[in-house]
Amino acid sequence: MDRTHTPGGIVLQRYDDVFAALHREHRDRVFSFIHRRVSSREAAEELTNDVFRIAWQRNPQASDVTPAWLLTVARNVIGNEYRRRERAEHLMQRVRDSVVLAARAGNGAGQQAVADSLLRLREKEREVLLLAYWDDLSTTEISEVLGCSPSAAKVRLHRARAAFAQMMPAALMAEEGA
Repeated sequence: MDRTHTPGGIVLQRYDDVFAALHREHRDRVFSFIHRRVSSREAAEELTNDVFRIAWQRNPQASDVTPAWLLTVARNVIGNEYRRRERAEHLMQRVRDSVVLAARAGNGAGQQAVADSLLRLREKEREVLLLAYWDDLSTTEISEVLGCSPSAAKVRLHRARAAFAQMMPAALMAEEGA
């Protein structure tokens, strides 16, 4: 399944057709394997897509793309997902711990409301806010960490701030504005 390139560097349709056939043939099996091991259908869909993206990027011979090879890639992708979740949980534990320490130092109700609001955000929203406020990164630095453009990082940060404001109790938001 070697990719054949034209002088202009365009991949010929043959590889894409072979890859599409492999995807049609093995997608359900890979999805089922992953779905049995992760907590949500959405996560299983995303990880299944990752398996086939990896298969396409590695460009193996068609004979090498067996169900066992795909399931090995899937197992590795699942392991990466569990490690990512574990890192996120450790980060959230650090947030909780810092809130407890701040509460002991004073203004505990406000700090607890901030922590509770952060925990209710979607993971991507929480991540960009923590990068901005916990790690004190600029939008340019955030874009580097997230692998996006600075303008995309700015939009993500704006949306995360708006979501956070909706999560915060109205009384505390009024105090901040005063």
